[in-house]
Amino acid sequence: MKSTCSFVNGKFCKDPKQAKAEDFFFSGLNKAGNTDNDVKSSVTTVNVDQIPGLNTMGISLVRIDYAPHGQNPPHALQPLRSLSF
Repeated sequence: MKSTCSFVNGKFCKDPKQAKAEDFFFSGLNKAGNTDNDVKSSVTTVNVDQIPGLNTMGISLVRIDYAPHGQNPPHALQPLRSLSF
């Protein structure tokens, strides 16, 4: 079997025939983050580094956990877009 290697967006791009379910899965978003800090919140970020199958899609996922009176301090995402629910 001939193997070719290419990089897209600085990340290794796997031959689609060799893609596995694990390339599209991350198990950490179901776990609560540690909110024992000054802002009483925790942010878990998931992007192409954790889910290689997201490469070229421009998708990132975030879980934010808040303790009572917790906050997510102001921050900028420019030029990115954000959807919270």
